[in-house]
Amino acid sequence: MGVTHKKRSNMIKNTSSNAANKAFLYQSCRINAALDAISGRWKALIIIHISEAQNRFSLLKAVLEPVSDQTLGRQLKELESSKLITKTIIAEVPVRVDYHLTEKGKALLPILQDLSKWNDR
Repeated sequence: MGVTHKKRSNMIKNTSSNAANKAFLYQSCRINAALDAISGRWKALIIIHISEAQNRFSLLKAVLEPVSDQTLGRQLKELESSKLITKTIIAEVPVRVDYHLTEKGKALLPILQDLSKWNDR
């Protein structure tokens, strides 16, 4: 029985053809891994808003009204796992959590701008 991992509500067995295809694509073309890191309906907006100091869950939730708490939390965890953001827990009452872009996340901002310009063509 293959080990499974969860991402975007999908269960993918490591022994499945889907997992094998994903591994092949990642090894064959690094762009696939990069696209996977930023894919997700809300990730680009989350990165942009964190860069503009909307760096707490409640602030992000306020500017991204339609996103559910569960989806926002999952997207933040995935961005953290991809090393695009860091999470800092501040020991206050109540506890505060701030998100910041990593150097890798900051380097993504001009790429997102270029993607936006490309889309406008």
